[in-house]
Amino acid sequence: MDSLLSQPQTTRMNPPEDLRARLTVQGGVWQMLPDIAVKALAMARDPNCSIKEFASVVERDPKLATEILRITNSAFYGARNPIMNLKQAVTRLGFAHCRNVILAASLGSAMRKLKLSEAWMQLLLWRHSVLTGMLAMSLNRRFNLGFIGEEFTAGLIHDVGRSLFAIIAPEDFAKADPLDFIEGPGVLQQEHEILRTDHCELGAWFIAQNKLPEALVEVVLMHHEPAKATEHRKLVATIAVADHMANYLQSNGSADEYDAQENPAIEVLFEASPGNVLACCTEARLLMSETMCEANSANGPFSMS
Repeated sequence: MDSLLSQPQTTRMNPPEDLRARLTVQGGVWQMLPDIAVKALAMARDPNCSIKEFASVVERDPKLATEILRITNSAFYGARNPIMNLKQAVTRLGFAHCRNVILAASLGSAMRKLKLSEAWMQLLLWRHSVLTGMLAMSLNRRFNLGFIGEEFTAGLIHDVGRSLFAIIAPEDFAKADPLDFIEGPGVLQQEHEILRTDHCELGAWFIAQNKLPEALVEVVLMHHEPAKATEHRKLVATIAVADHMANYLQSNGSADEYDAQENPAIEVLFEASPGNVLACCTEARLLMSETMCEANSANGPFSMS
């Protein structure tokens, strides 16, 4: 099965021109995929590409290669025995899965380089992104959603617009978003009133400018309104469910009193299999607790933060 993230992007958003200009002026900083990653992604789609050729290209970017091995060896990729080199990683995962790892590695590295004025803010946003990706992977495993890694990448990038706001308009962003992860129905409207756009629109425009896949554009744009998603509806809904869970964990510290019936995206995610709605609601707290423990483990993804 091919990955949703192998599809080209087509959508572009239009936030206010002055906000776009603030990002464009710093264009060199905002390249989310290094040249080697772009070439490697293209090679991974070539049926005639060999593992040796692929690995030799990725190895030209030591930071990317290191990040790929780190992700591949992390607990949430089920690594029982250490993977020591890229050839082993490609052999184990396959090219389709490697594309998602490359995207996750590149995006993770780029996001951690974003220079927020407050270090605590950067850490909070990064941990939220990683936890959302982790929860999306847990949902995929538990309910056989059929993703092959793109759910983690989508979780990692879904809130990039918040990071961008914090960089280009920190004072206004602080008024619009206290980063308490208590998100009511009016969160996007409040951003519009203060910033003239919201983090979904700004983030979607930004990643489209970086020529990332359409699936990611739709996730970033629609994760607060999954019922309106179209082509990549299941991926959007998965991230929306995971985002709601991650918000609760970060604002409350545990899943002990989480009420999954207050997560409207669950019904969207399982609209084709309504029997799983009850199962997800019943198992949500356990899934969240296990994922949080996994994230905090010695070999878990929080080690990337």
